[in-house]
Amino acid sequence: MPRLALRPLALIASLALMAVVVGAQAPVPTDDDKETAKKVVDLLEQGHMARPVIDDEIAVKWCNNFLKDLDPQKFYFLKSDVEEFKKEATNLDDQIREGNFDFAKRVFDRFLKRNDERYQTVLVLIEKKADFGVEEYLNDDPEKVDYPKDKAEADERWRKKIKLDMLQLRADKTDDAEIAHKLKVRYHDRNRMFHQYDSNELLEVYLSSLTRTFDPHTSYLSAKNLEDMLNQQLHLSLEGIGASLRSEDGYAVVSEIVPGMAADKDGRLAPEDKIVAIRKDNGEEIDLVEKKLSDVVRYIRGPRGTKVKLVVIPAGTKERKEYEITREKVDLKEQHAKGKILPIKANGKELRLGIINLPAFYGNTLAILRGDPNAVSATVDCRKILREFKEQGVDCVVMDLRDNGGGLLEEAKTLSGLFIDTGPVVQVKEIFGVKPISDDDEGTAWDGPLVLLINKLSASASEIFAGVIKDYDRGLIIGDTSTFGKGTVQSIVQIGDEGRRARANHGALKLTIQQFYRANGESTQINGVSPHVHIPSVRDVMDFGEGKMDNAIRFDKVAELPHDHFNKTSPELVALLNERSEQRRKADPKFQKQSERIKQFLERKARHSIALNEARFKSEYAPDDEDPEHAEEVKQKKENKKKKYVEREIWASDFYNDEVVRIIGDYLTLGSKVLASLPVKAGAAHE
Repeated sequence: MPRLALRPLALIASLALMAVVVGAQAPVPTDDDKETAKKVVDLLEQGHMARPVIDDEIAVKWCNNFLKDLDPQKFYFLKSDVEEFKKEATNLDDQIREGNFDFAKRVFDRFLKRNDERYQTVLVLIEKKADFGVEEYLNDDPEKVDYPKDKAEADERWRKKIKLDMLQLRADKTDDAEIAHKLKVRYHDRNRMFHQYDSNELLEVYLSSLTRTFDPHTSYLSAKNLEDMLNQQLHLSLEGIGASLRSEDGYAVVSEIVPGMAADKDGRLAPEDKIVAIRKDNGEEIDLVEKKLSDVVRYIRGPRGTKVKLVVIPAGTKERKEYEITREKVDLKEQHAKGKILPIKANGKELRLGIINLPAFYGNTLAILRGDPNAVSATVDCRKILREFKEQGVDCVVMDLRDNGGGLLEEAKTLSGLFIDTGPVVQVKEIFGVKPISDDDEGTAWDGPLVLLINKLSASASEIFAGVIKDYDRGLIIGDTSTFGKGTVQSIVQIGDEGRRARANHGALKLTIQQFYRANGESTQINGVSPHVHIPSVRDVMDFGEGKMDNAIRFDKVAELPHDHFNKTSPELVALLNERSEQRRKADPKFQKQSERIKQFLERKARHSIALNEARFKSEYAPDDEDPEHAEEVKQKKENKKKKYVEREIWASDFYNDEVVRIIGDYLTLGSKVLASLPVKAGAAHE
């Protein structure tokens, strides 16, 4: 069972997943689904670190979660629907122990009915001419409003919602005819998607509504999503043709071609092409129009070495063409660690920064244990990059973990070991007590100056690594007020693989089994890891992070463990770096403008509403046309659309990153004596 310190997951159901086709009904649960449901309940009660008991109190929370997952913004259900369903809430715990989730089907049936009604309203509203001069607002905080009491009140909410959609498109210079077309396509696609739900997907939403009553990160994964998570997020590979698809107006549209893979080598398939069918060996076609995107993807994927015949309508044409492509292993190389050397000048000195951009703590644990030389590993990739940096004489390594949502706990441990000699990386608390997980490999891959970049989206395994750098005083941390604050460990328990006899895969339970703590004894839970130098951003004041999630486990501490201290961030040096950075930011027009954006965001946040008057909306939300950064961003998006694939940028020069570079320059020059100091070994001060 892989053990993960996984990235935080959004709610399973969101407005982006709304979809309906008039007249359809909720999927009917199968016997396998019922057995899966019973097994999940057993695993929750036996394996979750809180040892929960699923009783009436939990059932009430579960019911609320399920309704919220289906209708988070309260646009669909009527108040009478919700009151009706809540009367049944205390029965859910008894029903699920029998594998009975008829309640989920009844609720979903009603949701589909309400969604059908709202969809008809939306089609009418799209054709109506909205008054963008009137002073009115849309409440953007569902906790501040009740469910609509009747269809008229629901329709009024949708009138404002569609008006907001229109304002957003008008702000992007979209004309009225194109706005109407885009919104019809958007809501048609959303309509279709939900009514294509199968029983497995409904089970996933329903059971995950239960699991989140215990903590935000325990969830049930259907067989399909389990496969995607293991292959794409952790192993960074799959077998197919190497093309990313999106669903648009009933078609599977190519978004991007994976560089160096089968479709790229073949050369014919291109972005914006529509894949409309698969040609079977006997000449028959499997029609893919109006099919679920996940099903389309699985038709196209297949074992390496096999062929797939795609029926394609190339972009900008109506002609159907047939491309036969041989499937192969698809390595998602763009998601691997990347390195870049950045020359800078700081306080009269020429310096070279070695930047490592790491998007996730990925790895194939089983392949590594087997000794597979080609095993995917974030640590192996970073070690190779560090070796290249040393050969090219960099002055400082910059680990960029911004937006890195986590991954494998083992990779967090081994990656930390590249920068410290030996010692505790993290402490793990489970039902049997607290145990340390240490780096036992002597030596380092890099013992020179180190800078770590974090933001509010650096989570889980990223926070383990950041905690090591902070506690060992190994390097300078720069970024938002803190990391995300996820301090728990999940294990993937597959449903159906227990025991000796192999059984069909019924998905898995991603189960919270442990809480982790830094070497200094503090949990990263809720509080995260704070930087030495804080650069303000809008993320600092946004409502996300572990502390904003329902049922988050509380922060606590355990005993500190002895560990080395590298003494690379003396209080005097850190104070000087912050002082100089603050002076520069105060004099920088772009940071001044950012301060205005932060203030404006806080004002909007306190108001709990979005202005639907066009002039006010543009002043608050629309990008400034005269802002050179915005103009460059628009230009870049246009250029990217023309490309077959877009390489992930390792380092971008913008006002924020330019200030990061200046801070690093100060750190390397003003702190040269600090950086030359030797580490104090654990226990040395007491000898």
